Amino acid sequence: MKPKLLLAVIVSIVKPIRLSSLATTLLVLLTGIVGAVETNGFLVFEVGRYTYNSRDGRQSGPCIQQRFKVPLTEEFMLNFKHVPGQNSSGTGFCCQGGNLKTSEGSTRFMWWIRKTADNRWAINMWGEGVETIKGVTMSSRNPKTSQNLTIKRWEDLDMNYMFSYAGMNISFTAKYVTAKDIEAGGHIPAAGVQKADHSELFRGDDLINLPLEISCLFQEG
Repeated sequence: MKPKLLLAVIVSIVKPIRLSSLATTLLVLLTGIVGAVETNGFLVFEVGRYTYNSRDGRQSGPCIQQRFKVPLTEEFMLNFKHVPGQNSSGTGFCCQGGNLKTSEGSTRFMWWIRKTADNRWAINMWGEGVETIKGVTMSSRNPKTSQNLTIKRWEDLDMNYMFSYAGMNISFTAKYVTAKDIEAGGHIPAAGVQKADHSELFRGDDLINLPLEISCLFQEG
């Protein structure tokens, strides 16, 4: 609803109310409208699981591609309360999962970010697991793959790596997407996020019907 039309509707409803009460009502409503959409962009993760015939490289089974997003709002940023010190690793934000809900030990990733003392962002990303392909259980050629990155701005974030099995590739990506571009590639469900005290920061979308696990939370080190 346009602001002028919204104001007209409110005035028609609350004519008997004193001016001070009307101002308070307007402030609450307009703050809610702005707060619902205000974001500094999104953190977007994507997990891909691709099965193929090891003889000819053709797809040999179901392929899964699952994305989810976390809004980088002011409230989100305020949860980075401590930077690393001599006796603490500071406040970190962690997203982990990517494993199949039907196979707890399947390949999963963990992505961790902290704010540094010099106002940059230090990131660790790693993954590990085992897969059962055609009845055979195997570990990745890279049993535990990791990446470390330090960036100055969220806009600089673009990380990816892949696990390779005989007959399966599993890819993980983490990147920054602007609020303007977030819907360009189709709808991306939002992950729920917990604060360090385990209370809810973002409820997120209902991900129960998606095939892969995912959890996101702040932690104090």
